[in-house]
Amino acid sequence: MLLLPYGLEYLLDGKVVGFILGSSMLFHYGRTFEINDLAVHPDYHGRGIGGKLLSECIAEMKKRGIAGIHLITSHDGFLPEFYEKYGFRHETKVMLMGMEIQR
Repeated sequence: MLLLPYGLEYLLDGKVVGFILGSSMLFHYGRTFEINDLAVHPDYHGRGIGGKLLSECIAEMKKRGIAGIHLITSHDGFLPEFYEKYGFRHETKVMLMGMEIQR
């Protein structure tokens, strides 16, 4: 099964006010989906748009037989709590690693 990149926009009055973007990856336990971006215009925060985008994405990945969904987010602020409401938990099977490149 080949899963192409996935994207969904939220439109209000013909204007994009939110979107979600991601792509699939293959892990040792199956094909997973990584959310690369989930954003809502600041003027539309608090209206449930992010939750609707996320819920639709989760439902679509379930239909496609995806084994899991991953994302990277800040550990500060409201985002961890937001994602936890939708069933996301701190990952224990993978480790995020990074490297700063000096100029």
